[in-house]
Order: sequence, then C-alpha cells, then structure tokens
Amino acid sequence: MKRDLARGGGVGLVVGGVVGYPVSRLYVEDVDAYTVLPLLVVAVAVVVPVGVLLAVWLRIIRPVRSGLLAVVLLVVLKDAVDLVVPGPGPRLAFAGFVGLAVVSCAGAAALASTEALMPRVVAAVVVCGCVVTTATVEHRRTEAWERRLRADTVASYEKSLPLVVPEVVPGRVLVQVWTIGDDVLALDYARGRRSEADVFVRISAGGDPEKACAEWERDFGSCRPATADRWFTKKGANGRQVLFAKVDGRLVEVDSAVLGPDEALVVAGGLRAVSAEYLVDFEHPRDG
Repeated sequence: MKRDLARGGGVGLVVGGVVGYPVSRLYVEDVDAYTVLPLLVVAVAVVVPVGVLLAVWLRIIRPVRSGLLAVVLLVVLKDAVDLVVPGPGPRLAFAGFVGLAVVSCAGAAALASTEALMPRVVAAVVVCGCVVTTATVEHRRTEAWERRLRADTVASYEKSLPLVVPEVVPGRVLVQVWTIGDDVLALDYARGRRSEADVFVRISAGGDPEKACAEWERDFGSCRPATADRWFTKKGANGRQVLFAKVDGRLVEVDSAVLGPDEALVVAGGLRAVSAEYLVDFEHPRDG
C-alpha cells in the first residue's frame, strides 16, 4: 500500500502540473472563461492517457480503477477547498490543485490496491461527507448572495427611482419590472402572467412631455396634444403609439400597439405609490 501511495503521488504530481495551469487561469480576475476552457479540455485530453501510461509503467495495481477513483477524489476535494478558500489567486490555485492531485492519485492508488475494508469505509465516509457539506454550504452561500442582491436592489430603487405604478392598465397585469439608467422605471404589462408583454410604461422623476415627444418624431409621426400635459405620437406602419404625460410631477410614457388613445389616457390617469420591495419582487422573483 505504501509503495502505491508513493507511485500514485508521482502520477498526481504530473497530472496536477499539466492540468493545474489551465485550472489556475480560471481564478484570474475578470477572466473570460471561454478562453480558458479549451485549454483545460486539451490538458485533460493529454493527461488522461499519460496518467494511465505512468500508472502502468510504475506498476500501480489496478491502474484503471485507480484513475477513476482519483478523478472522483480530486473533484470532491477541489469543490470542498473552493468553499474554504473561495477566491484564491492563480498561483495559490495552481499550487493547491497540484497538492490535491497528489493526494487524490496517491489515495486512489492505495485504496485500489488494498484488500482491507476499513480504509475503503473511511474513504467512502470522507467523500460522502465532503459532498454533503459542499452542497449544503454552497446552497447557503447562494441564499445569502440572493438576499444581499435583493437588499442592494431595494436600496438602489429607494434611492433613485420613482416608486409608483399606474393605477390601472385596462385588461393587463404587471409582468416585468426593469430600469433604464438609474432613474427611469420601466414596467411591462401583458394579458396574463404567461402572456407576452404588449404595453410598456416608463416613468421618470420629471420631464416635459412635449419635449420628450419631440425626440420621437424622427422615427414616428409628428406630435399632437391630447389634453393638458399629454402628447401623442404614432407610427402608422404598425399602429404603435406613445403617450407622453405629466402625472403628479412625473413623466409617464405609455408605449403600445394594442391600446387605443382613450385606453392610454386611462393608464396615464393616475399613479399609486408602491414599495421598492414590491417592484423588486417582479425583477427578482422569490421561489415559493
């Protein structure tokens, strides 16, 4: 068993050295993963036959079984270490991966060669424990990240967005919330939760509806007043029209090819206050 430990460690040193570099590139800040993954695939494709040949050459008992077990151990240990050290630098990632490859290959060679039950049981317990712990910790980290994202988004909405929505959009329900820049609230409405949005409302903290309408004249038609502080422009090709209105000091744009002028005026008829949490729930819906 000791002999296989040493020989397996030698194979692990080669495996870790070949695969460790492309793996370490994945930990470079702001790296585009797609530029590294092909290199990683090539490294693995090269190291698999090399590892098998080394195992045979070094006369490791059951080289194929050792190789398969080494891969399992290496993946499990790497995932576990990533949780403990979530953001290592490339050099530390390389050194760590080489070390894990040595441990994994040495352990796999020793386990494959022994007939004793206890080492196999201990190894199985360790692997299962690492898998369960890794999955649990990763799940909790994901939940914590989602809570932080939600809190940050709520704070951002409260800081810069007008927290209002139209009192009513005839025959439509709110299906999506997003933002344009930092200060324009965009609301998408559809006939039902699963339907495609066909009414689009944008609300800004302030602005002049006549000037806002004039900016659309090049791609649409000329602007025409509807009522006080309400202006229309219409694209004749598809019937799409945009209403610009000043409501409670805010600029409201109602953009749709399905609403008539009267219905668009209803949408811009009044606003109701909502909380930032209400809007965030549409942008980042929570399960359950």
